[in-house]
Amino acid sequence: MRIRHAVAATAISLGLLGGLSGTAQAAPEGPAEQETSLSQVQAAAGYGGSISRTEVIKRAKDWWDRKVPYSQSAYAWDIGKGKKYRTDCSGFVSMTWKLTTSRNTSTLDEVATKISWANLKPGDMILRNGHVKLFEKWANSAKTSAWIYEEGSTATDMDHETVTISSLKSGGYAPWKYKKITG
Repeated sequence: MRIRHAVAATAISLGLLGGLSGTAQAAPEGPAEQETSLSQVQAAAGYGGSISRTEVIKRAKDWWDRKVPYSQSAYAWDIGKGKKYRTDCSGFVSMTWKLTTSRNTSTLDEVATKISWANLKPGDMILRNGHVKLFEKWANSAKTSAWIYEEGSTATDMDHETVTISSLKSGGYAPWKYKKITG
């Protein structure tokens, strides 16, 4: 009996029941409820927003430490299990940059700006038609070789190795900076 009275009292206070007749009335209009979209949730978690170079490298190292295998169809969690990304080269870079989706090598340049080789900094990408690598740091003071992370291929999976700039240039690669990277 108490529960029924509590429900009725609550309904009356909310304007849901009118008078003794029990006729339903509309509740007073208030602000419309806003639906939370997936993009709003992702933005709140920082996906698609600005990211520091330190965080980009931390995210890359996480996949390296976990030895995430290369695949053009599989997906793996990012650090902290916030979002899954495709485990190929471009999905890997998308994950490190905390993008809202796994891009491919022909669309990564849409969120980046071409830079000079001398201006490469941690978290920048080295892109060519069909493949991408993530620049970690210079391997020597002459800036002729670099440490990179990449989802290499099904044969090599995650790679963390040094490469020469001359081999990258002759392979058709160019350096790019994510538009929302900081630092």
